[in-house]
Amino acid sequence: MSNAIAAAAPGTATFTRRGDYTRERLLDAVEELLSTQGYQTLTHRSIAGRANAHVALLNYHFGSKEQLIEEALARRAPKLLQMQLDAFAALRNRGVWSVEEALFAFFKPFAKAIGNGDPAAGDMNGVTAAAWRNYLCLVARLVSGDPNDELFRRHFGSAERECLYALRKALPACSEEALRRGFMHCRVLFERLILAHCDACNLDEHAQEDSVHGLIVFLAGGLRAIGG
Repeated sequence: MSNAIAAAAPGTATFTRRGDYTRERLLDAVEELLSTQGYQTLTHRSIAGRANAHVALLNYHFGSKEQLIEEALARRAPKLLQMQLDAFAALRNRGVWSVEEALFAFFKPFAKAIGNGDPAAGDMNGVTAAAWRNYLCLVARLVSGDPNDELFRRHFGSAERECLYALRKALPACSEEALRRGFMHCRVLFERLILAHCDACNLDEHAQEDSVHGLIVFLAGGLRAIGG
């Protein structure tokens, strides 16, 4: 019996590695398709075709297209969240910051994505700049199309709380309700900017950076206005 188990073990390990590789290809495929084409055209067949895998493997590994999308979002979420939390930790260490700096701490990873990928941000634990950009575009598409904001809160709620704290300190006269409403407006407009750049990959890099900077300034001015 022990000899049979020992003989089967190498084959089992190979099968497991092959299964893991297929899962990663499917996750990469849905990430790329969502980032470039959006949710409406996403089908089992298009995902399998992009992953060069049999369509039946999608349900085998993930159970459903929806679960595959959820796992694609969750796969890199800790990296994105940590970048945001590190930026807010740096602000806390300084002890003083502007509205613009609070907003940029939250949106900085996305700003790098629409700047055609920063190698320092993209090459994290084997994640290429292109894959990182695809992921950030995927996040923007999914959270902008989620009317109840459940996906965003589930994966990035702690970064939102940090941003609201930073904005509250920068705008002490602003009411809590106005601050939350203003921050939601900021998110919506920034998500639209991200998606515009995801749909137009050939924009000049300097123009992309200028658009990010200009929007941050615009959003900060709006928050100051409602904070009165």
